[in-house]
Amino acid sequence: MVSKNIMEGGAVQAINVAVDGEKKSEIMHSENADVETRSASKIPVSVDLTPKEQYKQLWTNLKMERRFVLWSLYVMALVFGWGYDAGLSGVAIAFPEFREVYGNYYAEGDQFVIPALWQSLWNAASTIGQVFGAFLVGQFADYTGRRPIFYLAVSLSLAASFALVFAPNLPVLFVSKLLLGFSVGFSTATPPLYVTENAPAKLRSTLSSLTNVIIVLGFFLSSLTGFGASKISGQWSYRLAFIMTFLVPGLFLIGLPFLPESPVWYMKKGREEDARKAIIRLFGANHDVEERLVIIKKELEMETGDAHNESQTSWKAIFSKEHRTRTLVAVLGLQSQNFSGGYFANTYQTYYFELIGQKDPFGLTAISSTLQFLSNCVSVCISDVLPRRKALVGGGTLLCFWSIIIAGTSMASKTNTAANTALLTFMITWSMLYTGTVGCFGWAVAQETASQSTRPKTISFTVVCQQLTALLLSSVFPYFINPDQLNWGGKIMFLFVGAEIFILAGLYFFQPETKNRTYGDIDALYAAKISPRKFRQYIVDDGVVMKKEA
Repeated sequence: MVSKNIMEGGAVQAINVAVDGEKKSEIMHSENADVETRSASKIPVSVDLTPKEQYKQLWTNLKMERRFVLWSLYVMALVFGWGYDAGLSGVAIAFPEFREVYGNYYAEGDQFVIPALWQSLWNAASTIGQVFGAFLVGQFADYTGRRPIFYLAVSLSLAASFALVFAPNLPVLFVSKLLLGFSVGFSTATPPLYVTENAPAKLRSTLSSLTNVIIVLGFFLSSLTGFGASKISGQWSYRLAFIMTFLVPGLFLIGLPFLPESPVWYMKKGREEDARKAIIRLFGANHDVEERLVIIKKELEMETGDAHNESQTSWKAIFSKEHRTRTLVAVLGLQSQNFSGGYFANTYQTYYFELIGQKDPFGLTAISSTLQFLSNCVSVCISDVLPRRKALVGGGTLLCFWSIIIAGTSMASKTNTAANTALLTFMITWSMLYTGTVGCFGWAVAQETASQSTRPKTISFTVVCQQLTALLLSSVFPYFINPDQLNWGGKIMFLFVGAEIFILAGLYFFQPETKNRTYGDIDALYAAKISPRKFRQYIVDDGVVMKKEA
């Protein structure tokens, strides 16, 4: 056990580091640094905080930093577009009027079907846009700052939404969805970057977990919109669902002029006075501005010089020996979402409910989305209590078992009432487990594993990788589940189980335990070459890595 004093937040550590900068630099930034182990008898000892004490501390921190928490909620709201867009893809195809306007008649099934090619393009359009959008964030976020990207994302979203509502044919529909995807790419990579790079260590876990909460909220509202619009006859049924894409960008634009630029970005540019002003606007006049500046300087490793700092913001830096393991973990964190089967159980849920003969697929999706949102809210509440490794690796393992059951029940006949009931139950509960584990903690791991200096490009690269695999899935998925193609249905979950096993194996060996760690602590542990699986066995005191008492 270790002293509570040692485990205090990054502010105290940062001040100590400023006093003893030379010693810390040698330990944190040397790849050959040895682990200095001290016996427990030389360290003050105290008991670890109980979950009740951790919740009490979290509530105190939320009240203390309420101004920044409110700004974080505002910024993260822009991520809504990803969830709504993902849900919209499946919801739109489930509308008979949508398929009648843009599809072809399928005589054998006595229904209109969007051709598999165009269905793939419809699903892939947004993903392609998100890939390039996220890449551009990584490319320009350190040059332009964060606010210009917010303005670009909102403007592009509003323009694309207008074109989407009135698209006369499939080619125009595809281009509209592609432009909306660009906006979603900007909106997905930039808000997590802004929040996590400025968040105090004591709130970073909770605030980073908001990413998936807002995504699930978007998916939830898309299902509710689809459910309500399904009661409307004619083309305005699906067009109403498209109109809702105006909502969040329009509201976000109202508050954007008042949002300060990121203090971390100002410090990267050497604009310390601007950073001071931004900190006051973000955290309030009573916040210790100088202490916050010291923390930012330490995390950016300003003492190493401008040349080194510039090299750490290049794309090459995230693949360097110093950072490549951290980049791998960030990528695997989000890939665990794609390859767990989330694309099938979430994006295609409404359409698949209809394919298996359910009378009210929109209602079932609304119920599923509600439960997902509630599950995600619960996971955020425990994000600062539950260890990352257990939540991500353990949650992913549990999902594999659920996926096998879904695939197995899908092999039964559609007339088998018991099998269909089991299939629906496990699909809905699978979605709850997904959002509460892999969905929530995958984002937290992806955002907080990177170092402060490489975070913009690491997050962008991680989102690009996730969207590229999503692009692959969206391109081939219709051929697997469409009734006029392979018609596999839920049996495709067998493939996801095989893929997820490899992802979970990588996370087991390379994912560190970052719960309640400051960025300085994480940097020191990596620099000391501690095995990621053993991070939990060490503490960091003033930049010195020490092993806990057995």
